[in-house]
Amino acid sequence: MTCGYAARYLSAKKPDSLPLYVAQTLLILLPPSLYAATIYMIYGRIVIFVNAPDASVIGPGKVTKIFVTGDVISFLIQAAGGAMLAQAGHEDLGKKVVLTGLFCQLLFFGFFLIIAIIFDRRMAKSSMRYGIPKYGKYSWKALLRLLFVAATIIIARCCYRVVSFAGGSKGTLMSHEVWMYVGDTAPMFVVQTLFLFIHAGNVFPRGGVQKDLRLDESYITLNRV
Repeated sequence: MTCGYAARYLSAKKPDSLPLYVAQTLLILLPPSLYAATIYMIYGRIVIFVNAPDASVIGPGKVTKIFVTGDVISFLIQAAGGAMLAQAGHEDLGKKVVLTGLFCQLLFFGFFLIIAIIFDRRMAKSSMRYGIPKYGKYSWKALLRLLFVAATIIIARCCYRVVSFAGGSKGTLMSHEVWMYVGDTAPMFVVQTLFLFIHAGNVFPRGGVQKDLRLDESYITLNRV
């Protein structure tokens, strides 16, 4: 997103430059999808780390495949819509395509958040929560809570984007730049900061026990035999 705002600054200096407009639109709109993919993969690794795939509504390997696939689809739809916004005569279609991508992202993210919450509640009631070793500075519970907060913030950001694009270029959110920093920049900055405080590298072991945290069903089966 930093590159997006750099492109936005340059675009303001050269408002007639189409490449700069496209760059600032896409580089600000799309990064949350990459954060989403990271969140999905970390969740899968948490499930494997605590050796409790049965506590997850969808197995960790399938979670990664399903939600990352959905995230890629959302990413591509938004990218296509963002490119259309820069083409004369295609602004309305581009807006509709972007909104479709955002709704797709909201759907997958909301479903994922439900799955993660169910997993957390099942673990809270399970005896398996005892005896899980702590290898780093933080526990897996702290990392899972972080995923909850990050996912909620990104969902809120997507909602802002939906309302913003639905209102059009003359709407309050689009026509007043300050709202972009409040509804888009600030939330993503908070998400980035959270991951700096609780990093996955400070939770999962480095070598030794469960050295290879692969997300496949055969690995899970072997660990449960």
